[in-house]
Amino acid sequence: MARSARVAWTARAFAAMLARMRAHERHRKAAVLARWLGPWAAENATPPGIRCETIELRTATGPVALRRYEPTSGRASGVYVVVQGLHYAGPADPRLDRFCRVLAAAGLVVFAPFVRPYLELTLAPEAELDVAAAVAHAVGFASERGLPRPALFTLSFGTPLAVRVAASAEHATSLGALVLFGGFADFTTTLRFILGRRAFRDERELTLRHDPLNAPAAFVNLVRHLPREREPAPLERAWLEMARRTWGRLELRPRARREPIADALAVTLEPEDRELFRVGCGLAPGGPALLEVALARAGDHFAFIDPRPHLPRVRAPVLVAHGRDDDVIPYPQSCALFALLGKTHPKKLALTGLFGHTGAMLPAPSAALAELDLARELLYALVDAAHERLGVA
Repeated sequence: MARSARVAWTARAFAAMLARMRAHERHRKAAVLARWLGPWAAENATPPGIRCETIELRTATGPVALRRYEPTSGRASGVYVVVQGLHYAGPADPRLDRFCRVLAAAGLVVFAPFVRPYLELTLAPEAELDVAAAVAHAVGFASERGLPRPALFTLSFGTPLAVRVAASAEHATSLGALVLFGGFADFTTTLRFILGRRAFRDERELTLRHDPLNAPAAFVNLVRHLPREREPAPLERAWLEMARRTWGRLELRPRARREPIADALAVTLEPEDRELFRVGCGLAPGGPALLEVALARAGDHFAFIDPRPHLPRVRAPVLVAHGRDDDVIPYPQSCALFALLGKTHPKKLALTGLFGHTGAMLPAPSAALAELDLARELLYALVDAAHERLGVA
């Protein structure tokens, strides 16, 4: 064999070997995610060997706390920015903290900002600035380490923040992927579902459960648009405290179990506010009607929370995922997000019965094999997103 032929053969063999190594590494990372994120994993168990530290980013609007998760052994191969939903604990929520640790166990560095308005359950335009600061930090980190461009992952009400940042002039080309999990396209439809209204897909009504514990978060944002004269801050604080005492506790979903908690908080309010407080907790009738009043009076106040106008400017590949049994945001909202992305945009939709709004779920036996196959595709997509491989054949 001539030298040139031997060189060419060696080059092809080396390329094939690298491809096999990359494929093997991809399998390994997906297996780590499956080990810890599947319904077979103990909810409170976390992978070992993860270093977590909180750093502070300086921004024009003040300091932003940022959690950084990194494996203590081996070289990290990718970066994620994980954006919280509307939750008082942010990345300190045990479920979100665990998810970040699992990503790190798969060999990824994870940055999770504490989005300041969202810690107060408040939807505010300035929340986007906290996410943008975290993304800028992660982009610089990835560049210094010679890693792929970061993937931006968000949950639930973090959707509009992540979409706006991914569509911004500053970051449209600096992200390797955008992952929207359990998100929404239509804010008002989502609020109506949270307060117990029906969900539809293609004009077909769906039978979906909704979590009654989330009503206080809606009213924290609606109360300033209701026709009342009293200062809303005491009500906002009481609803925030109601969320702190009840969220994530399935045993409190029955009305009788959470009424004593609401009653204890109601006595701290002026008598004139107590009935509205109960309505905002989903413990007295009238919530959906008040929602419509508040939305009508709000005008375009909530326009900033609409991700739809910004999706066409997103350039990164997009993974849209949703649990079909999500009881906070109905899964047709993710179908709407996916449909709004251009036909030629690199994108993937994953609807699964293995994951709800806050964790893994066991599928029905008849659907187990199909659901496991869907979950496998989703986990591989999560790995690919951090390595600029999402949407790459």
